[in-house]
Amino acid sequence: MTAFSAPPRRYLHLWLDRLSIDRVRRANPTLGSPLALTVRQSNALRIQALDRAAEAMGLVPGMTLASARAQVPELLAADADANADLATLKGVAEACRRYTPSLAVDAPDGIDLNVTGAAPLFGGEATLADDLVSRLAARGFSARYGIADTPGLAWALARHGQRPIAEPGERADILAPLPMAALRLEEETLAMLRGLGLRRVGQIAPALARPALARRLGEGVLQRLDEALGTRAAPLVLKLEISPYCTERRLAEPVGEEDQVLRLAAGLAADLCRRLEAERLGARLFVLELHRVDGAVRWLKVAASRPLRDPVRIAALFAERIGALNEGLEADFGFDLLRLWARRTQPAEALAQDLLQAEPSAAGFAALVDRLSARLGQGVVRRVSPAPETRTPELCVRAAPFDPCAPAAWTGEPPARDEGVPLRPLTLFAAPQPIEVTAVVPEGAPDRFKWRRLQRLVVAAEGPERLEPEWGRATELARTRDYYRLEDETGRRYWVFREGRYDRPGEAPRWFIHGLFA
Repeated sequence: MTAFSAPPRRYLHLWLDRLSIDRVRRANPTLGSPLALTVRQSNALRIQALDRAAEAMGLVPGMTLASARAQVPELLAADADANADLATLKGVAEACRRYTPSLAVDAPDGIDLNVTGAAPLFGGEATLADDLVSRLAARGFSARYGIADTPGLAWALARHGQRPIAEPGERADILAPLPMAALRLEEETLAMLRGLGLRRVGQIAPALARPALARRLGEGVLQRLDEALGTRAAPLVLKLEISPYCTERRLAEPVGEEDQVLRLAAGLAADLCRRLEAERLGARLFVLELHRVDGAVRWLKVAASRPLRDPVRIAALFAERIGALNEGLEADFGFDLLRLWARRTQPAEALAQDLLQAEPSAAGFAALVDRLSARLGQGVVRRVSPAPETRTPELCVRAAPFDPCAPAAWTGEPPARDEGVPLRPLTLFAAPQPIEVTAVVPEGAPDRFKWRRLQRLVVAAEGPERLEPEWGRATELARTRDYYRLEDETGRRYWVFREGRYDRPGEAPRWFIHGLFA
């Protein structure tokens, strides 16, 4: 018996390098060359895109139209239309479904295709890609492609690679000679890297201490590098076809009361969950369509933290969502058609319950997050996690939307403690507050300080803890900080710092209070 092994994942990135120009030429086939598309910026028309004839004459995007016409008097101009470009890109994406049903639109000019297992049906990856590009050329679109094990590497090959296809398992070697722009970085980040002398991906690929790289280059650079190499997940936002997981109710008599809508939604959820259970699936996103008698449609969306197929919980989430509507359902003459969709599904196995049917604490906490998100809105419930790439107190934590199914953001060292007492307060002020300090020695701990118009006598002090400006984020205004832990005569404890140093000319040290110990 032969063991089955899944084929390696393969992705194709399609770059329509002149999408806007090709769209205008398709709409106006009689337009000549050279051609430029313009957009208004700062009360001036600037060139956004050019055809090859205009580029050959020395014109570049970003020029004003007046300057371009002074150089090329015969230049033709048309208005750029981002909405029309996006609609065209989505139309091209639909045409790509002949190669794979799994694809994502990468606006403004790219399409990602998951071609895992599809290439043999077309005679190989190169044949598939060539057929795709030739079909687009016949429709008037110029395109380039890249194929690799990861979407990020495929993107890099399509736009910056010398050869378009990376063999399975070939990642670091083919990525190393590419420019930094191949990592899909912002222009500001690229400028910073050029200032540090980093121009090729291979210059940051050698094995160095990742915390040191994160402090110097920022977490975003390493994230993009990991996505291209496949060491960090970079899921595609797929452009899905119509979901097959849908149930509906057509009513002879319209309904308009909230309790009636909720009862019908519970029935729809029960039907939908039977289908999901038969396929061992759960859903993370549910959409309830409410069609009014006069033709208007109302959409209600609720999301789950983990795959869900419990009709009672689904109905409860919609009850929370409806209860949070300030304007109500706006039923007017009533709804005569209700439709419930499972827009995002995942495999989900049944969870065993104990004899007391006590809900597991993780599932109970996820249910709480779902109810809060349904009532308050998506993204409101957030998880705070440490940021290991910085030691600056006000930047060393970050907040992200809560997802109990996601791995922990960081599992580094716990906060420093001395005999069980934290060396830093758990909460900080939004901005450090200035204080007036009296010290026996200029560079020593405060003897007393004035905060919020009250004088406080210091009876105990610990420190200093010196924090130098991080050179990767250093600016002309960045200064050294010396932190102290203080206790006053009433037993209250404070975390204060002196900004600046006495031994540096031009730096008049200032004192601030940054947080309070409980």
